[in-house]
Amino acid sequence: MCECPRVHLYEVEFKLAGMVVVPTHKNCGSALGPKQAEQLQKDLVKSWGFEPDE
Repeated sequence: MCECPRVHLYEVEFKLAGMVVVPTHKNCGSALGPKQAEQLQKDLVKSWGFEPDE
């Protein structure tokens, strides 16, 4: 898993791992951790202009 302290929205790419799409960090090439994936989802929802489900 990615150990980078801060992953920005534009540093993430999606790769196939079998039949699952996995968000990976472009700089280190590792899959994002659970907290990083959650933050990525929040950033995507915010950038798309949707209201967060809280």
